[in-house]
Amino acid sequence: MLEILSAITGVFVVVYDGQHALKFTLGRAGPVVGPGVHWKWPIVQKFKVKETKHTTLDLEPQVIQLADDLVYEVDCKLLYQIVNLRKAVIEIDDLVTGLRNRVVLAVQRVVGSRTRETIRDTRAMVEAIVGELSGVEEQWGVRLLLFGFSNISPSTTTLEITQLELLALEKLSLYDRFRKRGLSEEASVALVSGAVVAVHPPQPAAPAEPKHAGQKAAGEKAKQAAEEASEEDEDDGQQEDGSKPASAPRA
Repeated sequence: MLEILSAITGVFVVVYDGQHALKFTLGRAGPVVGPGVHWKWPIVQKFKVKETKHTTLDLEPQVIQLADDLVYEVDCKLLYQIVNLRKAVIEIDDLVTGLRNRVVLAVQRVVGSRTRETIRDTRAMVEAIVGELSGVEEQWGVRLLLFGFSNISPSTTTLEITQLELLALEKLSLYDRFRKRGLSEEASVALVSGAVVAVHPPQPAAPAEPKHAGQKAAGEKAKQAAEEASEEDEDDGQQEDGSKPASAPRA
């Protein structure tokens, strides 16, 4: 009812609990008033009412590339309070939009400078972000009560890359373990990859003949070949003469 009367008459403004209002007279900022009903001169005076209780700023999810080229999805929240209404109204056109933009830039700078190992230290990142926003408190008349991450997770592509890397390291460790146990390279690769590979035992080498035995066998073969050649020459001579050789006369 008070709001309806205020809109119709325009001679007073209602400020509720958790709010404060900055009074303007002929365009010049005046005192800050608290909760209650405040009278004003139409057209000459006006009030800008703002929430001065604890306010939560929920930022949109951000996709940030780390220093080692991995991509992470980041969600964060900010809890703040207006402590100087004059600065919050005069120094910035839209306090909520300005805070959102400054927090987004600070988060991108801090998180973007991290790697897959250092991004796990959320406390250090929170301290760095709050440090970058310290100038905003004095400039815009606000107090940053709490800042935190509601989600820090790798993107789908980054998750696949990290999982493949971990799987490769695990398989390499298994391969080294199998090799140390005396398995062959082919068998180790088959066990690690899960492939079915037929592994044949090594064939025993044929016993080598002694050197002197080989020389003796070669000599016997040569002697036998010479005898056969001599017999063939005698047979050829008998066939050409057509007679047997004459025997020696008896005494």
